[in-house]
Amino acid sequence: MSELTRREFNSGLAAGLLGAAAGRPSAARVPNVLVIQTDQQRWDALNCAGNDQIRTPNLDRLAAEGTRFSRCVSSSPVCGPFRGTFQTGLQPFGHGVFVNGVPMRLTVPSFAQIFANRGYATSYVGKWHLSGKTSAPKRYGFVPPEYRFGWQDWHGYETGHSYFRVWAVDRNGNRVRLRGYDWEPTMQTEVALGFIKRQTRERQPWLCQVSYGPPHEPEECPEEFLEQYAPDAFRLTPDLANRLSPEREVRLRRRMRAYYGQVTAVDHEVGRLIEGLSGLGVDRDTIVFFTSDHGDVLGSHCGRDRGKLRWKNAPYANAFRIPLIVRAPGRVRAGQVCDALVDSIDLAPTLLGLAGLSAPPEMPGLSQANWCTQGTGPTRRAIYLNGGAPWRAWRAGDGQGHWRGVWDGRWVYAPLGFKVLYDHEADPYELKNRFHAKSLAPERERLHTLMVALAKHYGDPEASAVLGSRPKRSG
Repeated sequence: MSELTRREFNSGLAAGLLGAAAGRPSAARVPNVLVIQTDQQRWDALNCAGNDQIRTPNLDRLAAEGTRFSRCVSSSPVCGPFRGTFQTGLQPFGHGVFVNGVPMRLTVPSFAQIFANRGYATSYVGKWHLSGKTSAPKRYGFVPPEYRFGWQDWHGYETGHSYFRVWAVDRNGNRVRLRGYDWEPTMQTEVALGFIKRQTRERQPWLCQVSYGPPHEPEECPEEFLEQYAPDAFRLTPDLANRLSPEREVRLRRRMRAYYGQVTAVDHEVGRLIEGLSGLGVDRDTIVFFTSDHGDVLGSHCGRDRGKLRWKNAPYANAFRIPLIVRAPGRVRAGQVCDALVDSIDLAPTLLGLAGLSAPPEMPGLSQANWCTQGTGPTRRAIYLNGGAPWRAWRAGDGQGHWRGVWDGRWVYAPLGFKVLYDHEADPYELKNRFHAKSLAPERERLHTLMVALAKHYGDPEASAVLGSRPKRSG
């Protein structure tokens, strides 16, 4: 297994040795787009979202200078399914990645392809998770070119999380250890800034996505950020306080320390990206779009004495609600907090709309660009939540969980797989499951009808299973 020093790696980037695309014709002056995505960062892991226990000064600055959406949802809260939806604007049963490890269908559209066709230079940096098991084990992490979907300057890898031991994958599919780096996001920030600098010098409009790994496990975090949090100092929310055994609470507090430290460490990298834009003089010409692929229950809905403390893929708010911040000076309204319901199928159309490009008819989502620029825009009645392998595979034991539900901003209802009904207005921490409450039979009926309609609207092949999951009125 080969190795490169940090200096050799950066020299290779400049020379195009690690898969950089050739030069492209210049285009008219249009906005650049920087997409920043974290992995497993829940909606409230931001100081600007009301969490005064976490330090996110750079993301807070983005929110202050742009628009923050407070009710954005990863409608399929797992890495691969969300990432496929973000790239294509399609539901998982449209792009094919309904569970991790399944390759995305090669025939689906992607927002990167649309940008590239309009003269943009495109670059992807970080975790991909959409080519499935198409690579041989000896080429761990390699993403075949046909699975890059319009991303030209490629510095992505299929999956795997290693933050202290930093790797790259060269154009031949070999994994290369990078000496001189001890924190993967540092390398990824430098790769992105190098691409942006080259395109700025060539006066080429660009689209760059940086997909950081933290705060997904492993719980590796530079000490300077970890030491900002003391496990015993955390104030536990009602869904955590006195709901775990003393031993598990100690474990949770340690895991919270690592989680919060990783969020702050990535926030530092976001600051480096923003300062880099400013230093190149392109900050006012760049749309910055920040989000995450799903949340993390982080102790919520966990057993007192057993069970995992960190997980996702569930119809729980801490799993499916994610952050979304958009900043573009002179284009996007500053300091705005928008509470419109935003589905993950809306993200690609929104990116395109902000850049003045049209989403293809295959993308069923709603562009939220007008909310960003005008303070008004489309509204949704509810968001269709879905997770897991197809019903037959799940029943045969060959799946990663199977469930369906709906969230209308107040009620979350999931009769298939979990059997939950929570009133987020009266019970924001989801302490009391009302699924079998007799008094709420009309509410269940309304939500069930809505869920079935959405399943049919989006062409969910499990619509019949959804229809048959109606709870008994006498429950």
